[in-house]
Amino acid sequence: VSLYVPTCPGRPRAARGSSSLVAMASSLRHCVLLASLLCAVSVAFTSVSGGGSGLGPITTNGRNYTKVCDPARFAAMGLEMGGFRYCDASLPYAERVRDLVGRLTLEEKVRNLGDRAEGAARVGLPPYLWWGEALHGVSDTGPGGTRFGDVVPGATSFPLVINSAAAFNETLWGAIGGAVSTEIRAMYNLGHAELTYWSPNINVVRDPRWGRASETPGEDPFVVGRYSVNFVRAMQDIDGAGPGPGADPFARPIKVSSCCKHYAAYDVDAWLTADRLTFDARVEERDMIETFERPFEMCVRDGDASCVMCSYNRINGVPACANARLLSETVRGEWQLHGYIVSDCDSVRVMVRDAKWLGYNGVEATAAAMKAGLDLDCGMYWEGAQDFFTAFGLDAVRQGKLRESEVDNALRNLYLTLMRLGFFDGIPELESLGADDVCTEEHKELAADAARQGMVLIKNDHGRLPLDTNKVHSLSLVGLLQHINATDVMLGDYRGKPCRVVTPYDAIRKVVSATSAHVCDDGACGAAADVKTVDATIVIAGLNMSVEKEGNDREDLLLPWNQTNWINAVAEASPYPIILVIISAGGVDVSFAQNNPKIGAILWAGYPGEEGGTAIADVLFGKYNPGRSTIDEMQIDSLVYFVFMKRFLDCQGEGCR
Repeated sequence: VSLYVPTCPGRPRAARGSSSLVAMASSLRHCVLLASLLCAVSVAFTSVSGGGSGLGPITTNGRNYTKVCDPARFAAMGLEMGGFRYCDASLPYAERVRDLVGRLTLEEKVRNLGDRAEGAARVGLPPYLWWGEALHGVSDTGPGGTRFGDVVPGATSFPLVINSAAAFNETLWGAIGGAVSTEIRAMYNLGHAELTYWSPNINVVRDPRWGRASETPGEDPFVVGRYSVNFVRAMQDIDGAGPGPGADPFARPIKVSSCCKHYAAYDVDAWLTADRLTFDARVEERDMIETFERPFEMCVRDGDASCVMCSYNRINGVPACANARLLSETVRGEWQLHGYIVSDCDSVRVMVRDAKWLGYNGVEATAAAMKAGLDLDCGMYWEGAQDFFTAFGLDAVRQGKLRESEVDNALRNLYLTLMRLGFFDGIPELESLGADDVCTEEHKELAADAARQGMVLIKNDHGRLPLDTNKVHSLSLVGLLQHINATDVMLGDYRGKPCRVVTPYDAIRKVVSATSAHVCDDGACGAAADVKTVDATIVIAGLNMSVEKEGNDREDLLLPWNQTNWINAVAEASPYPIILVIISAGGVDVSFAQNNPKIGAILWAGYPGEEGGTAIADVLFGKYNPGRSTIDEMQIDSLVYFVFMKRFLDCQGEGCR
C-alpha cells in the first residue's frame, strides 16, 4: 500500500500538560458541578521536521508505507531485509526488539528516547512521532502525525468526556473508544495518523473550578476508573486477534495504543500563586491510594493500557516523573504495565527550570527520571527545544549517572509497543480500513446518542419540559452567538476537525420553523421585548474554553459576561417560564435560576460535540429523557467553606482552613 500526500500544514498549539490540585468544592447554593507524523520530512529517515510536506507514518524516498518491514521499502533504501532479525515475523516480539536495540549505537539509542524519535536509517528504522491525542475523537492537537486534509477532511467529534461520563453507560464508553480507534487506524492506513494516542485523561476532579474538568470523567474515582477501562479496552482490543508470538502479554496485538494520564495527584492548573508546573501536592497515603491512584490502577490492571503518562507536579516533594515508587515500583511492578511510561510534555525540563528540584541540571534530571522508570520524554517542541532525554542522555551515560542498559530497557518498552501495534508487520484484519470508515453515519449517530445520554436535567417545574410541538408554534432562542450558533464552543478542547457541526439554532429550527434567534452581548440583551410574542423561550448560556481550559482555573462559579442579569431580564419579560440550557463542564452557580419561578427548566448540556445541537433539541422536545451528572449539585448548608484552590496542607494565611 502506498500513497503520495502532497501537503501537510503544521498546526503548532499551546503546551499540553499536567499538574495537581486541591480542596473540596466551594459553597454556592445550587451548582451544576459539573501526531501524520507531524510532517516527518525524511527521505532517508534521518530527520523529523515540525513542518513542510510530510508524507505519512513511514516515508522512504517520497513513498508512504504502512509497515517498517516491507521488502520494497528496504530495497528502496539499498538494504536487504532478510539480514535484519527484527523483521523476522516468525520470532517472538521480545527477541526481535532485542535484535533491533542491539544494532543501535549509543548515540542512535539516545536519539530515540524523545517523542520525535529520529530512527536510524543505517538499520532501516524510521523516525516516529509518538504524540497523538484522541480524548473525544481523533485530534490534530500537538506536533504528532495526525493531520486532516483532502483525503481525510475530518473525524467524528464526540462529546467531551465529562458529558459521556454523565451517561453512566459503560457500553457507550466502549462504543466511543471503538469508533475512535477505527477512525485512527483508517487514517493511519492513509498516511494521516500515527498509532500512539495519549488519551484518556483520568484525573479526578476535586474542585469544580479546575480548568480541565471537561476532559475527565468527573469526581468519583470508581466511575473515572471504569470509564478508563472501557475506553482503553475499546481503543486497543482487536476482535478475534489472538495472543502474539510467545503468548506473552507484551506481545498481544493492539489496534491503537491508549495512554492514561496524568499520573498522579494532578488537579490544579493556575490559581492565584499555584500552577501546574511548580505545584507540590501534599497527599496522605490513604487519599493517594483511594482517590488519585485507583483510576490508574484500574486502567492498567483491568484496561491493560499500553501507556501511562506522568504529570508535571511534585507529590510530597518528589516530581511525579522522577518518582521510582510511583513509576517502576507501582505502575510497572505492582500493576504490571505492558507498555511504556511517557512524561507530560516538558516535565523533565520543568524539574530543572521551574521546580528547581534538588538543584539538578539537565544531565542529573535525565538520569533521575530514567532510573525512576520513565521511558520516553515528550519535549518542549513549542519553543524549538529538544526533549531532555535526547539532549542530555548521552552525557548522562558517559558521566556514569545512567547505565546504557537502562537506556536499552526504555527502548525495549517503546519498540515492544510498536511491535504490538503492527508498526513493523502490519495487522491484516485492519489493513482494509480507509476513508469510508471515517465520519460514517453510524459514528455520527453514536456522537448524537452520546450527547443525548450525557444531558442532565437540573430543574423542571410543573412539567415545563418536554415542549409540545402541538402547542409551541413559535419560539425565541436567546443567548451569546457562541452558544446559540455553537460551531466551535460545543466541540471543546483537544478536538480535531469535525465531520460536521449541528448547532442548537439549526436543530431547534428543524422542529419549530418559526424560531427566531436573538444574540446578546456582554452588556445587555435586546430580546426582552421580543419574547413576549412567542410560545416559548429558550436561553442558552454558560462558559467556553477561554474561561475553563488547560492552564487556567476559575476563581468562582459565577456565569461570566453579565449573563445572570440578562437571563433574569428575559425571564421577567416572557409570559411563560423560560428554559435555560447551560454549556459548561465545571461548576456553574445556577441558584438564581433555581430560585426564579420565571425560569421553568434548567438543562445542563456540557460540551456535547459535533451533534450537540441535535441532542439538545431531542431532549427539549421529548425524544430523549436526560439523566444525572458526574459532579454533584450541592446545597449551601451542606458544604464546608473552602476557597483556596490548593490542599489545606499546603495553604497558609487568609482563605485556608
